[in-house]
Amino acid sequence: MDYTNSLPDECLALIFNFLIFTKDRKNSSLVSHRWLRIEAQTRTRLSLKARSELRPFIPSIFNRFNSLTQLVLRPFTFVDSINDNDMILITSMCPNLTCLKLDACRQLTDSGMVVFSKNCKKLKEFSCRDCMFSDLGIFALLDNSSQLEVLDVYKLCNYPTEVKATPNFRAAESLKVIKLWYVDNERLFEPLIIASKNLTSLNLIGGNGSWDRSLEMIPNDSCLVDVCLEDVNVSDVGLISVAQNCRALKKLWVGWGEIGDEGLIAVGKHCVNLQELTLYGVDASYVSLQVIATNCQNLVTLYLSRSDTITDVEMLCIAEKCIALKILIIEKCHEVSDRGIEAFALGCPNLAEISVIKCDKQEGVINLNAGRAKAVNAITSDSGVQEHVEEVPLVANDVAVTGPERVSTTSTSSRNGDPSSNFKERAKAVNAITSDSGVQEHVEEVPLVATDVAVTGPERVSTTSTSSRNGDPSSNFKERS
Repeated sequence: MDYTNSLPDECLALIFNFLIFTKDRKNSSLVSHRWLRIEAQTRTRLSLKARSELRPFIPSIFNRFNSLTQLVLRPFTFVDSINDNDMILITSMCPNLTCLKLDACRQLTDSGMVVFSKNCKKLKEFSCRDCMFSDLGIFALLDNSSQLEVLDVYKLCNYPTEVKATPNFRAAESLKVIKLWYVDNERLFEPLIIASKNLTSLNLIGGNGSWDRSLEMIPNDSCLVDVCLEDVNVSDVGLISVAQNCRALKKLWVGWGEIGDEGLIAVGKHCVNLQELTLYGVDASYVSLQVIATNCQNLVTLYLSRSDTITDVEMLCIAEKCIALKILIIEKCHEVSDRGIEAFALGCPNLAEISVIKCDKQEGVINLNAGRAKAVNAITSDSGVQEHVEEVPLVANDVAVTGPERVSTTSTSSRNGDPSSNFKERAKAVNAITSDSGVQEHVEEVPLVATDVAVTGPERVSTTSTSSRNGDPSSNFKERS
């Protein structure tokens, strides 16, 4: 007996909306014809293998799924895909589409884009990958989709010979994110970047085009908070323009290119709100990193990769000045050694994660507590007495020691104040005991607690008493007798 028969269709549809996994929805649709119908009416996302063999089933599929807002079409082949007529029919049957993704639909042309984009009045996100239509097809979409917010273009395989007039981008007012992957004809997208006044994210990745001119045209009151310039032809000129015109920038990725200290200094001077910085294959030096570390006090994530100019000197600078830093990743910076990494033992009080990946001079055993151990020894050197501490294994708040490939550590609570405060109090207590008689009374063995600073080795934490280390092991017993 089906007890859901008493439920109205609206209640059952509400229940289906809580099924977030496609597999669960498919299994539920097999219960009955009613469940099959209601599941289809409540589904908003559909992914199809968009080959020519799909053509006869298009009407029945989209009559069944009539509430779609997100559609993904992938033929999984470069030879066979749906064509312009198929795409026009699909979009006419999905008037509520807000997200459309096309992957390797190579039989779609500019003419088809002009027609079917008129059916996508509510489109907010468009993504295409390895398609054969040209920039003109993209421009037609931008002209017809006035609510578009995200444009993601990967490797357009066909380009027009010339553009006779500047396109009219109705979507420029609403566009917030532009992602261009391996797009060589940058001049065609330059007017779009300039016209998009509300743009918050710009990602330029790969390709042979030169983007300096396009970046120079960014207005000085730009809303950009996220810029990615990875493996594109950008020099210091383009990066300086970004830094000067994007004062609200919070996330910057710079990879390869012709970037040097001049561009990075401009970033440090103008982008004081920067929170995430990635330098991939960029030859940064102490001069530029010092400006960034000094001025960008909100920097919480720093990723340095594939640079031979970053040495222990730069690490010491970062450890001293990047107070807000929480995540540090160093990859294939071959001039960074253990000395540079150990600088973070007493620097960067908010550091929660540090990763060292394939740095040649890093020898595998990194004692981040070495600096704290020296502070502890300095406290007890005057009285010549050090408290005996029992050997204990590392606890969760201690700094871990890992191998040469990757170092992952967790910051301790003692970094927020004086790292040796607990030992200072204990040293005072010991000195008070010995001040009158000159002889140390019995001190009970006390294990380390979570807030103490330990002298760490590769596996265990161990400190020994001063008296047993310097002379006869039974000296403590003789003195007590």
